[in-house]
Amino acid sequence: MKEFILAPLEALCDNKETVIVGPSCRREITKLGACADTPCKMLEWAENQAPVSFTRFLAAESYEDIYRIVFGEGIVPLWRMLCECPGVINASIECVRTEFVEEVTASKVNWNAVRSVLQGVIKSGCGEVGGSECLVEMSELQASIGRVLDNTYRGEEGCLSLRRAEKELTGVFRVLVTQETALPSEYVKDYIEKCVKLWDELMCDGDCAGEMQDTFYSNCCIKRAAEFLNSKQMRKHFNKLFKNVWSLYFEEPSPKRVVDQYLSMFEPATFCGDKTGVYKYFNKQCDQAIGA
Repeated sequence: MKEFILAPLEALCDNKETVIVGPSCRREITKLGACADTPCKMLEWAENQAPVSFTRFLAAESYEDIYRIVFGEGIVPLWRMLCECPGVINASIECVRTEFVEEVTASKVNWNAVRSVLQGVIKSGCGEVGGSECLVEMSELQASIGRVLDNTYRGEEGCLSLRRAEKELTGVFRVLVTQETALPSEYVKDYIEKCVKLWDELMCDGDCAGEMQDTFYSNCCIKRAAEFLNSKQMRKHFNKLFKNVWSLYFEEPSPKRVVDQYLSMFEPATFCGDKTGVYKYFNKQCDQAIGA
């Protein structure tokens, strides 16, 4: 597994290697200029830093620590490199398309949709908002998710515990383990609907919305990312990618609206509507603070 992951990076770092990396891919990397050494930086991270983080991961005693290590030490360093050199995304896609995927499969993939979604997701976490580095804030958000799992497994029933939404959570798991319909589209629609109900209970409940906002939606970086990923343009990209991936596996048409439903959960101010005003109030504070 280690060799499978590192081999492409090692090949990209060796300018004389021509077996794994063909001329088309090599040209795309060369076009990056100063960023052409990004694959080598990723390789250096994988060889030197990743093993340390993996050891810490194995020794972690809580989900909060696990989530912080996986995201903060595993994902963020690579994400930060892509923020500094976003052109690597396009070059990587061209390498995969021309060198690492069979021609028949490559011809069926909507690479423009893949490119747009990846570029958008990376962009959503780059930079700073109001003096806070957004990738750091996202790491804390992931750690908070782990804290909720810790509280849940300890039997706590407060706002930061899934036990208060046991009915809705059971509904999600029931869909996952018992496929009651033979149609994949109906299965996916049912799953997303159950997720929406669970999210509504967790985020919009009047007794807990304040604490949930303070825990999961208390930084302008998170607000910016949520709004950007829910923008009309990004929803268009996500829907195109979903339809394309769906067509690779199923003959029936892809279910409608499921992507929009899923994305809506991560913009609580509009998702919760009139059930609570805490998210709208925070949005207003954020806009005032950054001069929006």
